[in-house]
Amino acid sequence: MAEISSKDNIGTTITQALNAGSGVDIFELATTLAEAESMPGINATTKQKEKSTVAISAYGVLKASASAYKKSFDALMDRDTLLDKTVYSQSESRVTAVISSQISAKAGTTRLQCVMLARAQQSVITRFTGSGSGKAEFTSLTQQLNGGSTVNYSIKMDSGTTALSNTVDTPQGLIDAVNAKTSVTGVRARSLVTQASGTAFTILLEGKTGANQTFEFEGHQNANTNNQLYLDKTITAKDLKVRLNDYEFVLRDNNSPTDIIDGLQLNFKSVVALDSTTKTHIVVSENTGSLEKSLDEMVTAYNNFLELSEYLTGEPDEEDELAGSLSSERSTVNMVKNRFRSTINLTSATASNGYSNLRHLGVNTKLGGKISINKTVYAEAVKSNFSDIRTMLTGDTNNQKASSLVDKGLALDASILLDTIVSDTGSIKAKETSAAAQVLKYEEQLIDLTERLDGIKARYMKQFAAMETLVQRSKNTGDYLKGQFKAMEGMYSNN
Repeated sequence: MAEISSKDNIGTTITQALNAGSGVDIFELATTLAEAESMPGINATTKQKEKSTVAISAYGVLKASASAYKKSFDALMDRDTLLDKTVYSQSESRVTAVISSQISAKAGTTRLQCVMLARAQQSVITRFTGSGSGKAEFTSLTQQLNGGSTVNYSIKMDSGTTALSNTVDTPQGLIDAVNAKTSVTGVRARSLVTQASGTAFTILLEGKTGANQTFEFEGHQNANTNNQLYLDKTITAKDLKVRLNDYEFVLRDNNSPTDIIDGLQLNFKSVVALDSTTKTHIVVSENTGSLEKSLDEMVTAYNNFLELSEYLTGEPDEEDELAGSLSSERSTVNMVKNRFRSTINLTSATASNGYSNLRHLGVNTKLGGKISINKTVYAEAVKSNFSDIRTMLTGDTNNQKASSLVDKGLALDASILLDTIVSDTGSIKAKETSAAAQVLKYEEQLIDLTERLDGIKARYMKQFAAMETLVQRSKNTGDYLKGQFKAMEGMYSNN
């Protein structure tokens, strides 16, 4: 279908300027009539599209709020996350400790006695001089050794030998060659100025901590020729050695092990004598702050959702497109609210000693539908029946799957129920998908309606152009007859 644009009005403008035709702006007339016929449908469809577009955003906000409520139950599903674990070191100058896993850490006291710290092998390279002590420090990173010839060095370890092939025989060349193989050997090299003044330096080779990380530097060294390499092994590698609870010694290849005490990372700083009676006590404690925090977050998420649902289904606001945007979808929003309410009254399949639902923890519904926690009821329940509460919420399990055939705690059952709302196959996502499909449908309708408008406009232009042609012909005939009459009048008046 041909489109009509402002260019189609050029002919009308010229015709009016020449005082030809009817003098009517047929382009404007055709546009006005076409729009009068088509714009009501276009405007109505545009509004429907805008409404569906806003609905997509509204459902996204609704889903995010419902997801926050589900996450509060997810935080209550594992038995070992209902307690906060804290750790205390009797002497942080000897060893510090941090919780690395809340689930793995267990309440209790561990006695530690560190008698040896792990350390890395350090070897010093100087140059052979042949006089005095027979060795001296380097004077320049580019100082030529062995006449500047390339030399093949290697680093030998228990795991094998790594070649440092074709190394330029200068201090910098050697340092670069060693560091190029650090990922394989674990050995690093650097220049080290040893005096308080001056620029003379040695080359320091340093491996990883641990007794099994010893190495040998092999190649052109200790020969009786000036400026060849001289190797001194100054410090041997050792393991960390710790006595655990006065009994067993444990060895580790580093000073920050994570597997000596479950759920803790230790950092050993100093040692005591093997025959010393000095011990360092590491104490892991538990409190119920995590449970209370998760319940408070659940209450907040529940009440926030209620406020949001009232906002989305309430009165529209011209300055806020989301306000009232789901007023026509109250049934969907109410369905979600009903699911929320059912979680408050949900009975645990692993009830214990009379504790079977959230109301036994002090969770209650207030006037207007919001919920709160009676802190007095909660404190008394936790003080005397924490183990029953934990069983009721978690079934005394960690990481239980939704597909498990074993009875589930209340938290997992509630999470499964809420998942039917917030998952990618849930009811809110289905509504989002439907709204997106509506937007596409309205966009296609607008394309059709716009093409129809252009077609009507073109039809009117064709009709009016034909009319203008007839009017102009009539004008031309009139002008011709008028000229004839004048000519006849002049002829008779001359006679």
